[in-house]
Amino acid sequence: MIESYRIFFSHGGEDTYIVTNFLQPRIEATGAFVFVDDGQIEYGDDFQGRILEELRGCKELLVLLTMSSLNRPWVFAEIGAALIQNKRIVAIRYGPTESQLQELGILSLLGTTRLLRMEDFDVYLGQLGSRI
Repeated sequence: MIESYRIFFSHGGEDTYIVTNFLQPRIEATGAFVFVDDGQIEYGDDFQGRILEELRGCKELLVLLTMSSLNRPWVFAEIGAALIQNKRIVAIRYGPTESQLQELGILSLLGTTRLLRMEDFDVYLGQLGSRI
């Protein structure tokens, strides 16, 4: 695994299983290192400090947009931090419709209407492989 290409995975807590069991292993198979707060931040650690440190060190933010994550303030904070740092942001839509995301303002925040659908995840993996 190439630690120099780091991806920060933003998600809602209810989506951790999907991220750690299905998406993270496929991303890591391309050679990238994936930071997921679950299991990589220990009890007693400075959560906010560690999140900010990992965001500074990543090349891109991958955000899983689900009904769960859209109710998590940290997901929006992580998107904002990545925007300020001019990081590549890739948003995966899994559940909510594009019109729901538009109503919530997430598409405006991301500055795009082109979202990765879960069924097109392999396309992302191919693009990621060429960036690494």
